[in-house]
Amino acid sequence: MTDARSSEQAGLLTKPLGASPRSLTYRALMIWLVGFLALTGVVVWGYRRYRGSTDEATAVPLYTVERSAVELTVTASGTLALGGQQTLKSPQNEATVEQVLVEVRNLVEAGQPLVVLRDRAKEQDLRSGRVEIQKSQLDLSRNQEKVTEVQQRVSVAVEQYQESQELLAQGFISEDDVRSDKEALDSVRSELKDAQLAVTKTQLDLQTAQENLAILEQELSDRVIASPIDGLVLKVSVTDGEAIATDTALLTLGDPTQELVDLQLSTLDAAKVRINQPSRIRAIGPDAQEYQGRVVSLSPQALDSGSGGGGSQEGQARVNAQVQLDSASQTLIPGSFVSVEIITEQRQNAVVIPPETVQRNGSDTFVWVRNPRGNATQQPIELGLQGLDLFEVTAGLSVGDQVALVPPTLTITPGMPLNEAPAFPLDLPSE
Repeated sequence: MTDARSSEQAGLLTKPLGASPRSLTYRALMIWLVGFLALTGVVVWGYRRYRGSTDEATAVPLYTVERSAVELTVTASGTLALGGQQTLKSPQNEATVEQVLVEVRNLVEAGQPLVVLRDRAKEQDLRSGRVEIQKSQLDLSRNQEKVTEVQQRVSVAVEQYQESQELLAQGFISEDDVRSDKEALDSVRSELKDAQLAVTKTQLDLQTAQENLAILEQELSDRVIASPIDGLVLKVSVTDGEAIATDTALLTLGDPTQELVDLQLSTLDAAKVRINQPSRIRAIGPDAQEYQGRVVSLSPQALDSGSGGGGSQEGQARVNAQVQLDSASQTLIPGSFVSVEIITEQRQNAVVIPPETVQRNGSDTFVWVRNPRGNATQQPIELGLQGLDLFEVTAGLSVGDQVALVPPTLTITPGMPLNEAPAFPLDLPSE
């Protein structure tokens, strides 16, 4: 067949010049027309393919992979307090506020008097005690004089008895006279012992009165309530002239150079918290400034709401914890509620993606990557730390890759053209 066509074509070429011009023109025109149509088809096919790829591209939000911090946090709210914050109360027994020496927001020093109390009954006891001491001192002085007098009489009686013994030896007096002088000596010696005993008893009475007076003076000095710390007066609860009972709250003060937050965590959250974990503290409200701090205490046991634990929900056990600001804010108000984020785990400078980009198919985890040609590519990945806003990628992605945030209503297939759609910016944690 091929040989026949070749022979035919050869015959055409070897035809004499006198062959029909119309036949030659027709064949040339047909050849040109076929070539033109073929070229036009190729151009149209390429153009349609180009237009078709543009028109069929799917618009999805894209996220450019970068490095950032990934965190796991425990969030709670608590009450701000100053370091060493305490409420001073009245001592035992009823009293009257004689004078309040400070006002709210006053800075005070340790040992500085804050409130003066007055107890009229104690003051009367103090006066009576002082009188008793004076009486005991007079009695002691008189008894000591008696001892001196009796000692002199003892000396005289001793001399008299010695002289009687000499006279008896010389035969000038009888034994009865000597015996009488001996009895007189014994009597005055007994009187000396009684006088000395009276002095000892009076000395003991005086010592007891002095001790009682010291106790009264101490109790009255305790009525001057002094500051135990260098601090700031936060609240004054009494006024001049006010009658108060035992353990009445007088005033509250704390150290303004230290600020702490008292927290009550659920048992699940408390299990993740450790001493010295970094924390972020903010006042509750819009545009609140952030402060840095650390966990400084964590109760080893949980308390239910009925045990004074102050659980926010009835029947749920709570764990007391405390976070201290690294430096005092000087703006947060003691007693106000603040929000605290305790960072329980953290990865710095990690390759991160939003959780919305992660796809799962059974045990396989992957993302849709927009390749340099603009088409979708299924990329397997391995995840590390999974935070609330960002996931750490340990394998499968590099910084600069573009991954799609695929909505649940959209299905992506490999090779599908992808265009970038507007998306809200992601708030990434600061390094």
